[in-house]
Amino acid sequence: MKKEIMEEKRKAILILIIMVGLFFSFAPFQDFMVSIFNEDLQGFEQFIGQDLVQNLKDWDFYMTSQWFGKNFGQFVPIIAIILSFSLFAREFESGTIEFLLVRLPRKKVFLNKLVGSLAILLIILSVLSFLPSIYSLVVSKNFEHILTLKFMVHVLFGAFFWYSISILMSVLFDSQVKSLITSLLLLAITTILGLIKPLGFLNTYKYILGSDIFGGQINWIYSFVILIIGILCIFFSYCVFKNKEA
Repeated sequence: MKKEIMEEKRKAILILIIMVGLFFSFAPFQDFMVSIFNEDLQGFEQFIGQDLVQNLKDWDFYMTSQWFGKNFGQFVPIIAIILSFSLFAREFESGTIEFLLVRLPRKKVFLNKLVGSLAILLIILSVLSFLPSIYSLVVSKNFEHILTLKFMVHVLFGAFFWYSISILMSVLFDSQVKSLITSLLLLAITTILGLIKPLGFLNTYKYILGSDIFGGQINWIYSFVILIIGILCIFFSYCVFKNKEA
């Protein structure tokens, strides 16, 4: 498992650096953003609505909408895919899978890679989810920290779903490029189809960005549905890996 963790270390550090930089691109600038809107309040209200302009003055709404509902939220599926698309495809592509299977049974190889990368994913997303709470404490802003936990539920469940999809692609394909492109295509296709009202459930972004939480509650039903689908994808991935030729 240590090998798998070290392989993902560089990706994790790069992701953290980029996302923390993204956080500080907006977090300190609430007053500046509100002042811009106030300069031409009527003009902005025509395009984004009066409620949004007023809500941005509220620290809780500003932090959650700009972080979970925009910047961080948009990258959650991509982060999950980046940390998983190459796990197995890389070994088959380079031929190193044969060396791994000589030393360890397939089940242990699969679990080592799965647990190591999933642990890194959960740690990264947990750290990033708590940034609004940590920053609010540092700058002495009143923040409803329970909001972090609510949004974190959607972030982790949504990330696990796309992680499991990408794991499946990584097992099915012997090419890292094909695994990555297929995972991203599925993300794009489901998001676009989800814009059609009857197919709205396909758009996981609506869930991950926390639209239900802004409405007042966690969507537990959707959470458990995508959790079950994710578990089934991982189980199917193991079945394919167990019988796939090295």
